[in-house]
Amino acid sequence: MKNAVIAVLALLAVCMPANAQKNKKKVAAKKTVVAKKPPIVEPEEDPKVTKMLEATQDIVFIDSVVVSKEEFLSNYYLNGETGKVMTYNSFFRSDKQPYSTVYLNQLGNKCYFSENGRLYTSDMLGNSWSEPSEIKGIGDFNRANYPFVMADGTTLYFAAIGPEGLGGLDIYVTRYDSSTGNFLKAENIGMPFNSDANDYMYVIDEIESIGYFATDRRQPEGKVCIYTFIPNHSRSTYSPDEYEEEIIRSRAAIDRIRDTWGDGQARNAALERLARLKAAPKTTEKKAGQGFSFIVDDNLVYTSLSDFRSAGNRERAAEWQKLTAQQQELTASLEKARAYYHAASSAERNSLKREILGNEQKEQSLQAAIKKLEKTIRNEELKTLKKK
Repeated sequence: MKNAVIAVLALLAVCMPANAQKNKKKVAAKKTVVAKKPPIVEPEEDPKVTKMLEATQDIVFIDSVVVSKEEFLSNYYLNGETGKVMTYNSFFRSDKQPYSTVYLNQLGNKCYFSENGRLYTSDMLGNSWSEPSEIKGIGDFNRANYPFVMADGTTLYFAAIGPEGLGGLDIYVTRYDSSTGNFLKAENIGMPFNSDANDYMYVIDEIESIGYFATDRRQPEGKVCIYTFIPNHSRSTYSPDEYEEEIIRSRAAIDRIRDTWGDGQARNAALERLARLKAAPKTTEKKAGQGFSFIVDDNLVYTSLSDFRSAGNRERAAEWQKLTAQQQELTASLEKARAYYHAASSAERNSLKREILGNEQKEQSLQAAIKKLEKTIRNEELKTLKKK
């Protein structure tokens, strides 16, 4: 009996650890926490880009050609009445500004150019160019270059890095304010002409209704694409009510010029005009002072500022020459506006009417100033000649 009790107690001692283990609290296994990836947040679009996209101009692009940046100006074909664009070094026979350009007006007596990132203008006085005058009032810009002036003599296009830019060089426009003697604050001309690349050398041939601009968007180093387009007489944009956002973005980026052709009739007519320009012989450059002529009396005509003998008459004659050039440019602009008026829409006619009336008043003021100055020069010169 005793031996049986001992056996039972021994059996209980052996089983106790197992029973105790069952009564212990279960310890929860540690869970592996996997960090969640942050949601992908698309970068917000620059407000300038959004604003410009909404005002993307509806432009018909005729053609495009990729050329060397060194020789891109040779692909600008212009009617002689539009003026000329050329490199600074070829115009001034210099090697100081290899990347700067010059615009010479159709009369050959006024030029606009870039020097050390700033814009200047100069007038032909006799046989030489006047001291350069910096173009002021346009705003705060860096690397200002590639000037071009419309036939009205007051609308100036140029390229620069500015506060309204999208990146690189952007194309801007400003106008001369005769009341202050300065140009107005320049404005970015928007898309599709500007992008986050370098866009520049915007030129309009109003005679042939053909425009050009250069850009290095999507181009390898050292290459630029020159786009040829039909300029609009009045601003026309892609309405969000008519076009999907994807289409507007594509047109703004100029993904495919074919998308702008429509039925192709306007483009084909423009290609014919462009072909004539390419086939036309290059005009010879006017020599300094060529075309200067001042009638002193029936028997005496001066052909140079150095011919004047009366004190102060050389300065007066230089001013007379400058005002005469301005009148000729204004008269040419008026003739074009009047010719287009008959074919313009009612909305365009209202705008053209104001422009024509304003320019007619300016023309009358210039004519009066020229006649008065001409009379003073002639009288002073004759007095001096009689004394000798």
